[in-house]
Amino acid sequence: MKKIQIYSWMTCLIIAIFVILPLSTKAAENGFIPTVNIVTTTGNVVGLPSEVGQADSAYKLTKAKVRWDAVDPAIFNGVGEHVIHGTTENGQRAVKGVIHVFANTKPVNVAAIGDSITYGMNVENWAYNAYPKQLNNRLGTNYNVTNYGNSGKTLLESGNDPYIRTTQYTQSLASNPNVVIIQLGTNDSKPANFAKIDSFVSDYVKLINKYQTLATKPVVYVALPPVVFNTAYTINQANMDKILPKIVEAAEKANVDVSIIDNQTATVGAKEFVPDNVHPNGKGAAILANNVYHTITGEQPELSGKVAANAYNTSYGAINAIPTTADKTLFLSNISTQNWVSYKNVNFDKSLGNLQMSAAVPYNATTVEVRLDSPTGTTIGTKALKQTGNVNTWALNTIPTTDVTGTHDVYFVFSRPSTAASIELARLGSIDFSYDATKPTEIMSAQDLEAALASGLTNLKLMNNITFTKNLQLSDDTKLNLNGFTMDTANYYLSKNDTVGKRIQFDIFGGNVAGKNAYGSIYSATSENSNYGMNINAKDITFNGTLFIRNNVLNAIVTFDGHNVIKSTTGSNVYVRNMTIKAGAYYYGSTEGGGSSNESGSTVITMGIGNTDKNFIVEPQAKIELYPGSKGTGYGQNAIYGFSKINIADGASFTASGARPMIRTEYTAKNARVEVAPNAVFDVRTTDAAEGFSFSYGIDYIFDHAMYLNLESPTKTSFMYAHRSSSLSIYGGKVSVWTAANSTQNWDSVDVFQLNNILSGKNMGTLTTSSAELKNTFGTLANYVRLTNQN
Repeated sequence: MKKIQIYSWMTCLIIAIFVILPLSTKAAENGFIPTVNIVTTTGNVVGLPSEVGQADSAYKLTKAKVRWDAVDPAIFNGVGEHVIHGTTENGQRAVKGVIHVFANTKPVNVAAIGDSITYGMNVENWAYNAYPKQLNNRLGTNYNVTNYGNSGKTLLESGNDPYIRTTQYTQSLASNPNVVIIQLGTNDSKPANFAKIDSFVSDYVKLINKYQTLATKPVVYVALPPVVFNTAYTINQANMDKILPKIVEAAEKANVDVSIIDNQTATVGAKEFVPDNVHPNGKGAAILANNVYHTITGEQPELSGKVAANAYNTSYGAINAIPTTADKTLFLSNISTQNWVSYKNVNFDKSLGNLQMSAAVPYNATTVEVRLDSPTGTTIGTKALKQTGNVNTWALNTIPTTDVTGTHDVYFVFSRPSTAASIELARLGSIDFSYDATKPTEIMSAQDLEAALASGLTNLKLMNNITFTKNLQLSDDTKLNLNGFTMDTANYYLSKNDTVGKRIQFDIFGGNVAGKNAYGSIYSATSENSNYGMNINAKDITFNGTLFIRNNVLNAIVTFDGHNVIKSTTGSNVYVRNMTIKAGAYYYGSTEGGGSSNESGSTVITMGIGNTDKNFIVEPQAKIELYPGSKGTGYGQNAIYGFSKINIADGASFTASGARPMIRTEYTAKNARVEVAPNAVFDVRTTDAAEGFSFSYGIDYIFDHAMYLNLESPTKTSFMYAHRSSSLSIYGGKVSVWTAANSTQNWDSVDVFQLNNILSGKNMGTLTTSSAELKNTFGTLANYVRLTNQN
């Protein structure tokens, strides 16, 4: 029987849904068609409704189809109020529409005025599920909906508990709203209040005009309250039926552009969600929120391809929810057996015979039916949904469908045998109406990404900015196209499931990454197991955050290709075992600093303290610029730390500049090497380092006919510093040496300039050179601040 009730309600809803009743100044005896007010923000195109409400001389409502004049898309590029004219199809009556475009630089301030139904009496966890909160969830972060509901209040000033005497009323006026939604009148149906109903219209007009006189000149909507299913608290539908026309009359007599939201019709079949016959619960509040949403935001566009959960039209039993974490991507929660969600105007001409649904499903045997045009319409697909174990874990479900063409409304009806209506069976995320397994899976949210990875999908493409709400794991070779969007890991990370027993390849490219996790936005635990970790290729990435990649695993390689700008706040850019800048690529790396720790201080590239091979390779024609921070006081502020070899290939460019020692390594089994090939650029400069451009456990520098060589540490006592005997070799080219006194000594081209057994920056060691003059005049390293092959 419940199923029949649900579907009969839907039949009523299809007949009369989302009545929009704006205002005109025409006389009541001739009827009127109110102004259609639509609200949006800059850059968000909306449409006017294809049907509008009209009132007869008794202020009863009917619907009329309307044809609108063309809307210039340019109006959505800036803030403004735009009047659009239309004409009804029956009777050719004029209709006025106003599209209000607000700035998206700050939230549109929406005030929800009302009684206990607005406040959220009967709503489970009302602070999260009352209709104003659910409305805010649907509208998104461009809006701020404040609940000014107060239980038991009347519209009548002479009622037993008038709204205008409440703190909420005073606060709502002081909030300077841009939009006001008034839903009062239910408590006025109580017999003691209804006896004074003759002043209802004038009192309502005064309330409307009070808001209209605010400096913000808000857009005002008045709502017809929801159905009273049986008399309770002396509230009764018989008196409500007489109050409803008075609300419409007040909308006209206010003589301003007021629109009407018909929550009465929207709740005709929602008795199941009104447990005390007056106050909707959370699922009933969702019906109110959705009706208000569609009324104020206008016509639903045609849908195709991948759409977010927020694109849905109506629902029976689902609640509009958003995560409590940084991600504010709407999903539909509390879906129970025989509940449904619909999508309007879905174009199936691009369908490939499959739908794909993102869902969190705690129980087995949960099924979804895909039906056309009503919850009892033709079934085009059925799927037993993948059990995820809880409502916070997501997976993708591919649903085969029969051939469908044209545009339809689509209903997803959920069910599970022998399951109580109070049991949450599913949460619904995105829907792809044109799923193509040969193309990248489109990712609309962090839940989508989680679902895709859990479903074993490995070719992924962002379609929105996403913010992580938990750590996620890769299990196989994966390509993630950021598609110009931002993946904000927030305080979480994208990791690898090492239980798969193999190293995987992860390609991430074409967008932005952010995150504040000290473990990194992309993380693998330090390991000497060659089956662990990832080989990562990052291409055309911009990163802002704490640490981009931490993948310090034996033999694992992180490569950068294309154009990359990596900026870290308190930590390194990356903490990896091996790193390569691909041929022709560009890498800009900086860190603000703030500490001396090797891993979380001001070092741009950290390669650890182990004695395994740790190679930093700059391939031919690549360019790298590293800028360590200077907030800390210790030796953690380096360009590169912990390497066993740096190789700058032919024609490549390596620049590092900062306050502390630029190049540092420790605990390697043998001296680290810096090899600079012919025609390469090697430009390393420090400003405040106590021991010059290199603080090392032992490094051998080899410059082979470098095109540009510059080692600079002004005014410091030690040009180089080493715990272990090091060397510096220059082959080919002219050598210039600058002393601390800022004079220069220049020598002509030399075949070789080699210093061996450098230790602690003061022991010159052994100088070997083809220039006798250089051999005779060159002093200890402590006397020099710059060594270069450039004048």
